[in-house]
Amino acid sequence: MLAVSKQVATEVLENMNGTFFSVSFIKRSDGSHRTMLCRTGVKKYITGEGLKYNPSEQGLLPVWEVNEGYKMVPLSNVTSFRAHGAKFVIPSTPAF
Repeated sequence: MLAVSKQVATEVLENMNGTFFSVSFIKRSDGSHRTMLCRTGVKKYITGEGLKYNPSEQGLLPVWEVNEGYKMVPLSNVTSFRAHGAKFVIPSTPAF
């Protein structure tokens, strides 16, 4: 288990380039804890219309979750993630 800062975690997650990873975070809507298996870089079923906003400006990472399709991960609320065979923990995550 490796402790990393939020900046390092954000950089690692944004540069996964299609690799599967598990991420745990606190949901913005209701403050509950969520863990998902997902990947970035999926292009299937994209209509070409695009989003009405820029996710990176909102602090969100667009991912494709295995069970539920396209989702957004709030990078400011990430508590831990598993990638490349290692577990990373962000120790300074605020508790709700």
